[in-house]
Amino acid sequence: MSVPALSGPGPQSPGAPQKSITQLLTQWTDLTNAAIAATGDTQNWKEDTPLDKSKPWDPAAEKVHLGPCGTVGSKTAYQVQAVVYHAAFEPDPHPIADKLTAYWESQGFTVTRTVDWTSPSGRMDISIRAERPDGVYYGLTATKDLVAISVYTECSAHPSIDDWAEKRLQKRFDELHTTPTPNPSTSLGEGAADTPTRRATATAADLADHFREFHDDADDDTSPPTTDRTPDVYGWRW
Repeated sequence: MSVPALSGPGPQSPGAPQKSITQLLTQWTDLTNAAIAATGDTQNWKEDTPLDKSKPWDPAAEKVHLGPCGTVGSKTAYQVQAVVYHAAFEPDPHPIADKLTAYWESQGFTVTRTVDWTSPSGRMDISIRAERPDGVYYGLTATKDLVAISVYTECSAHPSIDDWAEKRLQKRFDELHTTPTPNPSTSLGEGAADTPTRRATATAADLADHFREFHDDADDDTSPPTTDRTPDVYGWRW
């Protein structure tokens, strides 16, 4: 299965065609499916860890990040990012790293192995990155326990990205701030009247800074240092 074709002209050139959020999400799905197929095992991929508690990867859920990736003219561009996870295929992570390296190179990516580390106890960690000129990026982190593939789409400054982000923020806010059932002992209007005000204020604050930074806790990371980004290093979670 081949990955989506290169776009042209460069997505960060003023006046260049910009992909809509729908096109970016489609590209993210295609890129992810292509990488999964290249591993040889298309079953039991998860959207998070721990694997036994995570939901299966489902592109329709759109569990993605938005990350800044330069500018188009004066406007910030963003790319869709996400990571999929699978239990290790075998204790040695080298075979899966070699398989994906060969596949991505055959698809025109420049592949770099940023980590190839073995601890005194025999634990192995491998990280590779695969990049192509239009900004599409893959990352692989593989250990004796886990395989994680990160996927980054092209960059775009299309206005639909802002609209999509605002709707996602509003949906999240609504889920977190549902109106409580009135208490019989509370007079009508008490506590309820301020709900729209609180919602509007908080939503305005959120939308003024649509893209919230999402980081894993670095103190919990016991993996060896890397020379570049690896899955889930940065992004804005939706």
